[in-house]
Amino acid sequence: MIDVIAQPYEALLLFHGGAVAGLVYLLLRIVRVRAGKRWVTHALDAVFVILNTLIFSGYLFVADHGTVRGFLTAAYAAGFAAAYAVFSPLFSRISQKIRKK
Repeated sequence: MIDVIAQPYEALLLFHGGAVAGLVYLLLRIVRVRAGKRWVTHALDAVFVILNTLIFSGYLFVADHGTVRGFLTAAYAAGFAAAYAVFSPLFSRISQKIRKK
């Protein structure tokens, strides 16, 4: 019974983790745009994959002791999508200003 009661809190924690990962992605996008080189893009993509894995694993371990569940993975993806949708216009404007310099 206690496991069922904790599920909404676990989902909110993973939602937060997905939002953090979305912000990390957007920050790396600014660096990628500024560099403009293909090898930098590939290197930053690899860095994002590693960071995303660490963020997901860390939040999953804290929330549910590392047990992967479908609703937690969906909450993580929803958090990523929400952060990307909300903050993408802001980071896009920042990228455009950086590109002009």
